Amino acid sequence: MIAKQELTERDLQVQIDYFVAENRIYITTFLILWGVACYFLMGVFNKGDMILLFAENRSAFKNTFFLYCTYIGEGYVYLLATILLLFSGYSKSLAICANAIFVLIVSQILKIFFAHERPVRYFDDLLEQPDLPNYIPNVHLLDGWTTSFPSGHTTSAFAFYSLIAFFIPNKWIKMLCLVLAVLVGLSRMYLVQHFLKDVTTGMLTGFLIALVVYWMHEMLSPSVTSKKLRIGRTK
Repeated sequence: MIAKQELTERDLQVQIDYFVAENRIYITTFLILWGVACYFLMGVFNKGDMILLFAENRSAFKNTFFLYCTYIGEGYVYLLATILLLFSGYSKSLAICANAIFVLIVSQILKIFFAHERPVRYFDDLLEQPDLPNYIPNVHLLDGWTTSFPSGHTTSAFAFYSLIAFFIPNKWIKMLCLVLAVLVGLSRMYLVQHFLKDVTTGMLTGFLIALVVYWMHEMLSPSVTSKKLRIGRTK
């Protein structure tokens, strides 16, 4: 019994070592970006400063670019990935679905618990300076008093693209996933839908959700687990 337990612990350590080795660049880069965001949040920018920085540097191209960037953090990317991953194994498709459910539940719980106002409420109603954000024409502004923190799009994007990065061995695709997730977060501030604090928290929340779902997938998929263990032992 003790020998079996020791074997299980060694197998788990092999899996962890393999995961860290395969994703160290992605994880390190994410932590650096999140740390920089926290630095700006804690020591450089006040509540609406990031939005105002974007407001001072708008252009027709950037308006269109960030509008499309925000779309890649929405639900249909989950649907597309779920369908495509069916060709490489249904377990990954189930993991994507579980990821979406976790994102929905966790983000809504946090929004209800913290109940922070949206930027449009902050600038228009609290500061009474609606001209400050330089709103983008034809962009529907979410105006809830309690739905801003954290950013649901950012949480969704970092959960989705981090999980995809963990599944795909190619290092360049991993980094592309991180870039796409960051663009979603930036778009939420550029479009005056969220504050920096909303996006920064969404980054970490989404990343942690992806970690949980990934390890649930690994623990519940024996064929995947055994393959990873064999690879790890040969290194």
